[in-house]
Amino acid sequence: MAPLHHVIPRANFNLLSRQLRHRLVPTTTHRHASTTPPKPRVLEKPERFNPPSHGSRLPRRQPPRAYPGAPLTPEQHRRRYPNMMPAEGTWMHSFLTNRMLHVWITLSILITLVIAVQIGDFIHTTPYADLLPPRSMFLVHPWSFLGRYAEVYRMHVDYISAQTAERRRQKVEDVRKRGEFRRAHGLEGEEGVFGAWTAKGDAEVMGPGMREGGGGGVGGGREGMARGQGEEVREEAQAGQETYVDFEGKLRPVERKKWLGIW
Repeated sequence: MAPLHHVIPRANFNLLSRQLRHRLVPTTTHRHASTTPPKPRVLEKPERFNPPSHGSRLPRRQPPRAYPGAPLTPEQHRRRYPNMMPAEGTWMHSFLTNRMLHVWITLSILITLVIAVQIGDFIHTTPYADLLPPRSMFLVHPWSFLGRYAEVYRMHVDYISAQTAERRRQKVEDVRKRGEFRRAHGLEGEEGVFGAWTAKGDAEVMGPGMREGGGGGVGGGREGMARGQGEEVREEAQAGQETYVDFEGKLRPVERKKWLGIW
C-alpha cells in the first residue's frame, strides 16, 4: 500500500490538514468595535421580600454562648491570679468601686492644697510676719495659737484693703485732675469712652463704713484740705459756674469759649 502523501497531491494535502485543524480546535468569535456588545442577563426583581424557608437561615432565638463557654464554678470564682481585681463582696472590692468615696478623697486633696497655698502666700507676703506665733506653740496651746494667727490675718486683710483703697483714690484723683485741666483749656468732650463717669468722690470711693467715721482713714486728708475751700465752692455752685484748680492750688472759674471770638 502506498503512503498517503503519495496518493494525495501535496497542495490538496495542505488544504485538507488546515480544514481538519479548524474543525478540531474551537474557534473564538471576535467582535468588531462598530458592533454593540451583548446585554448581560438580568434577574427579575421580586415583588416582595421572601424570607428563606430553611431553618438554618432563620435567626436563632437564643444567642450563642460566648467564650469561655460554660459558667464558672464556685471554685473557679475563688481562684486567685497575680494582678487580679479583688473578688466581689470583699471590702477591697467595695473600696475600689465606690464612686462617692473617690469623689470625697479627690475634693479633700484639692481643698487641702488650696489651703496650704493660701497659708504659704500669707506667710511670705504679710508685713506682720514677726507677729505670727511660733510653730511649737500649736502643740502646747492650740487655741491661743489659732486665735493669735486669726488676729494677725485680720490685720493683714486690713492692710491689703487700705492699699487697694489708696491706689483707687489716686486713680480717681488723676482722672479728676485731667478733667479740670481739659475744662480750664476749653477742650470740648470728655476724655476716653466713659468720660468723667469714673471720677467719683471720696465718699463714693470709701463706702458707707468710712463715711460714718467722720473723715478718718485714708480719705481724712482729702476732707481736711477741702474744708478751707468749702464756702467758695458752694458760692460757685450756686452761681452755676464751673471751676477748676490751677497749678498754684487756687480755685478759678472756667472761662467760656466764645464763638468767633465775639460771643
